[in-house]
Amino acid sequence: MANTPIGEQLAAVESLADRLLVVAPPGCGKTELLAMRAERMIRDGTVRPGRRLLAITFTNRARDNLRERLRQQLGEGRMRTSVSTMNFHELAARVVEAHAPVIGLERGYTGPNPSWLRRAIAALDLDRQRAAEVRDLLQSVKREALTDAEVLARLSVDDDALDIERARQAENYIDYGDLLRYAQLILRNDRVAALFQAHFDALLVDEFQDLSLQQYELTQRVANRNVAYVGDPFQGIYGWAGAAPEQIHAELEESCEVITLTDSFRSSPAVLKVVNSISADLGAPALEAVEPERWGKSGGHAYAANYPSDTAEADGIIALTDYLAGKYPDDRIGVICRAAYRRGALDRAYERASHQPQFWDIALDTPRVASLLKLHARHVDPAASFADQIAELQERVCAAVPPTDVDTLTEVQEACEQLAEHEETDVSVASLVNRIRDHQVVSAIAPGVHVLNAHVGKGQQFDWVVVMALDEGHVPSSYSRTEAALLEDERVLLVMVSRARKGLFLTHSASNSNQYGRVFRNDPSRWWKQMEAAAKPMPDNVARLLKVNA
Repeated sequence: MANTPIGEQLAAVESLADRLLVVAPPGCGKTELLAMRAERMIRDGTVRPGRRLLAITFTNRARDNLRERLRQQLGEGRMRTSVSTMNFHELAARVVEAHAPVIGLERGYTGPNPSWLRRAIAALDLDRQRAAEVRDLLQSVKREALTDAEVLARLSVDDDALDIERARQAENYIDYGDLLRYAQLILRNDRVAALFQAHFDALLVDEFQDLSLQQYELTQRVANRNVAYVGDPFQGIYGWAGAAPEQIHAELEESCEVITLTDSFRSSPAVLKVVNSISADLGAPALEAVEPERWGKSGGHAYAANYPSDTAEADGIIALTDYLAGKYPDDRIGVICRAAYRRGALDRAYERASHQPQFWDIALDTPRVASLLKLHARHVDPAASFADQIAELQERVCAAVPPTDVDTLTEVQEACEQLAEHEETDVSVASLVNRIRDHQVVSAIAPGVHVLNAHVGKGQQFDWVVVMALDEGHVPSSYSRTEAALLEDERVLLVMVSRARKGLFLTHSASNSNQYGRVFRNDPSRWWKQMEAAAKPMPDNVARLLKVNA
């Protein structure tokens, strides 16, 4: 079904600027805006017959969600003849496949395979920390536009990384970072860039705050007119993966017409009051609910609950989610924790809950990958070590995926890496795989209770959200010791609280224990007081439900 722009959206949809920046905070209709702008440019001839509009984003799920929304807005015919949707690895693969000789890359190369780097690192017999250091070094070096010779020179400070890179080049193998790096080098050739710029009359870039400098350059070279960047710099939470939200936002503000949205189509006024208490710290604009009267006299719900221990906190959360799932069977309830280690008491308590949750411990973007993992996990040797089971599962699934399907292979690798992090939990690989949530439609979340960690929830929305464990040392993390790291942690908090539509519940516990029984004392998060002040006073019936006095 096609939408029409509402309020602030109209200026962003109708803008004729060659370069446009739309700052779209959570719940402001970003995906719908992208689809409506695409429809306008195709309808008025900005995208000429025989040319195309390129819509680009990051993950398979985001790509498929955007593609479906574009199809609903444009119809199948215009979508097929005028629009290309892809993510960065797809774009890079097409650039490299068509123009590899420009940078002297030999034909006959093999494309990304998640098992290649794992095997190369395993052959060096490194411990886990050292293996992670080598992997991080290889990835960081390849985020720059370096030739193969320059990469080798840069890696000369680390013999292990250097050995792996020499082997990669000798085998004429292209890893994920190489794919983007080669595409960047190729598109620096003006003649090649001109071919893409002649083909694409317009470009839409989703979630600009997640761009690395390398990806940003790719967008600049592949299209040079009718370009729109849409996203929210205050949701930039992937600095650890190379994203540069502050730098890119500053550059876009200098070079683009800027439109900022402040109308929230998602959240109730009560939820937005808490969201705004965090966003104000970050310098983000305050959001207002569209049609606040639709939330009734209460204006929605937002409460903050303190507990003496993580077990009491878990009991209160389960009492709440059981109540909500029973009273509102069609609603989606999200329980979000910054990191899995702090969720132990809750995970154990859910074993006795009336409404069992879906755990999002393994973050996947497509239903197909979940199905493949579950299918092949049945055939993994249960007598093997945990690490060998993970390796066998990855090998089996990758063998079933075409080598040209770069992003599916990436997701398989990421899923197996997440599985490997659970080695010390005494849970089998098969049990972990069964925790992967089932979803048949990419953009849909099934009604019921969902338990997830912070980064997995980005881009999602729930009717009711519990943000738990708002303890200093967890939110923000005790590992966040620099100003930049603390800033990113506050953005993570903003992402968590802004997932809620009807109601938001914040929890803190004065103590928690780890898997070995050691008890830790907790102060409330440094952001707790401002959120607690923005929340509603808790009525007695809600306090009883949450067991805050137990």
